[in-house]
Amino acid sequence: MVSLLDLPVEIRLIIYTHLLNPNEYVKSYQKLGVQEPSSYGGPLCALPRPYVKRYTPSILLLNKKITTEALHYLYRIPLNLYGTPRAYFFMRQMDIAEFISEHYLQRIHHAVLRLVDANKNFVLSLLDIWGAKNRLERLDVYRPKSQTDSQHWKVVESRLWTFSSVVPVVFHEVDHPLKVEASGATYI
Repeated sequence: MVSLLDLPVEIRLIIYTHLLNPNEYVKSYQKLGVQEPSSYGGPLCALPRPYVKRYTPSILLLNKKITTEALHYLYRIPLNLYGTPRAYFFMRQMDIAEFISEHYLQRIHHAVLRLVDANKNFVLSLLDIWGAKNRLERLDVYRPKSQTDSQHWKVVESRLWTFSSVVPVVFHEVDHPLKVEASGATYI
């Protein structure tokens, strides 16, 4: 019987490409949007906080050699980061660490922030996580061309400029930051 480790490295990398997608966490955003408690009769503060189920891809649980090899690849996949949803859309902003582990966020090499609005809590919590430890080689920030003069945008931009002394931060002004053409694919 042939083991995964018996395959050439090039083929194993192709397998990792199909099994590892760090940007799938966004599917949890959509699931939370469906849970609007419109029929709840009690006080909203009594609602339980939504739980986001995180998982470890099975390929990372096989053995130490495969895990090390796959993680090396996974940390180099650009991670698209979108502002987190509010819990039930009217409670406090959810933390990015509820969707993606801090351990993973601190080990990625390239992140792409796609900001539709000045989601100050989202950006500041990310910068706090990366301030403790990071391996970022580049941070791309996509923001809308208009509506960048509010006080929240000024705080976000100021913190990102400060962070750029540690990691190269590249700002991009676009019409719609969630829809960007890259290598023939549109990311939304």
